[in-house]
Amino acid sequence: MDFVIIYIIIAVFLSILTRRIFFLVFAVLSIFILIALALNLYFCYMTAGLLLSKRRKGRFLRVEEEREDTQLFGEDIVFKVAVYEVDGTEYRSVFPAEGLFDIFFYRSKKMCTLWLNKKHGKVFDVYNVMSCIAWPVFSAAFCAGLVYVLTVVYRLGL
Repeated sequence: MDFVIIYIIIAVFLSILTRRIFFLVFAVLSIFILIALALNLYFCYMTAGLLLSKRRKGRFLRVEEEREDTQLFGEDIVFKVAVYEVDGTEYRSVFPAEGLFDIFFYRSKKMCTLWLNKKHGKVFDVYNVMSCIAWPVFSAAFCAGLVYVLTVVYRLGL
């Protein structure tokens, strides 16, 4: 966080000294690009875990709260996660459960196709697979668009 603040302060000073807004635009957009690339790296890691998983039939059981033992913000992080049954054993989903559309996504006692990663003891459901496929495509398009905006701003001489 300190890095971002120092980065923005340097960009503001460069913008004031050179009377060009390009440095400020570059600082803000490059931070967005770095965040998108970091998320892309995470989803590529998750896709590798998906490729090492075995396809199984399973049944959705419930959505329950999971507590992450971390002191990042001074307290534990609580989020909801879907629980599935595969071959008589309960497994949690890799990603947190969707909160807004959970009545459409998670139907109880419904058989579904899951990808079981026994090494981590987690499953990928269809929505996790769609996320692993869609996010790298979205992230690449987002980064290309931001680089295009930077190029336009630079060529305009702002």
